[in-house]
Amino acid sequence: MADFTQSAEELLTKLDTYREQLAQVEEALEQQPDEPSLVKLKNDLTEVIVLTEDLVKYQAAAPADEGGAATTGGAGTPIAAAPSSSKAAPKSVHTALVGRTCEAFYEQKWYNAEIRAVRRDDRGIERCTVSFVGMSNSREYKVTDVKMLRPPHPAQCQPGTRCQAVFHEDGLWYDCVITEQTEKGYKVNFTEYGQKAEVKFDQIRLSAASGSKVADGKKRTIKEIATPAGYKIPESLVIQKTDTDEVVETKKRKITAIKKQQRVDRKEEDAQRQQASWLKFHYNKASTRSKCGFQTGKPKESIFKVPETLDGKVGVMGSGKEMTKFAEARKFTYQYV
Repeated sequence: MADFTQSAEELLTKLDTYREQLAQVEEALEQQPDEPSLVKLKNDLTEVIVLTEDLVKYQAAAPADEGGAATTGGAGTPIAAAPSSSKAAPKSVHTALVGRTCEAFYEQKWYNAEIRAVRRDDRGIERCTVSFVGMSNSREYKVTDVKMLRPPHPAQCQPGTRCQAVFHEDGLWYDCVITEQTEKGYKVNFTEYGQKAEVKFDQIRLSAASGSKVADGKKRTIKEIATPAGYKIPESLVIQKTDTDEVVETKKRKITAIKKQQRVDRKEEDAQRQQASWLKFHYNKASTRSKCGFQTGKPKESIFKVPETLDGKVGVMGSGKEMTKFAEARKFTYQYV
């Protein structure tokens, strides 16, 4: 494994070797996906590649001049540096961590944050200033107190891969699909809300179905709670007492968007239900049962139906009898009493 005494050329050569070995292991895993030794070897190689890449960045960011105590004069003779009244703080060796994503403990919870600056205090302790993703506040921690996010290997993050990414508005993890690889990271499409964004290389993580394509993967189940009005919202959006004002406002915006979408879905379902009911009524055929009348499905013929024959009359149902005859109407007088 690479150490700090190796040059950048040696590290790059070993990095290419590790990547070739990882490609061979992945080919073997395609034939034997359940082999424990191959799975362990793949995870080890991935971790070694990430560590080697970080080491290359460390060496590239390290200052070229370590002995800044002496300078040269015009004739090439060394000139002693002027004594300083105050002791200068030594530079940090973790300057390559600037811009990386980590997890920091804040208000009894772990939040995703980005490292903005790294320094070494007077006691020689490495400290970093982080800004929380989706929030405007920053805080300083010891480098050993933050958890660095380990990015997956780019070979595992091809376009079409289902994974999870950090949403820049609230700093939480959401399901997404990788659409493109960029120089700084990846372009993703969040499947839950349909939003597109570009995230850093260490702001994604493989889900349970790691490396699976969209057609093969299954949707991750999200714990939901029902509101008194009948809406369903994710459990992660429930407002807690420890949430800051910014987090509360972000959660409220997301809850409002979810409720609006669910109202639209309800209207569409009601319209489809009514349409299906009307079509069923319109195309309903008469029943084959012999009975007729109410709720039998077989229509009952009206007594006022006109016979189809030429001599047919209204009110005659084919009995062969003539119409009823009544006596001649005349005025009533007392002489007939």
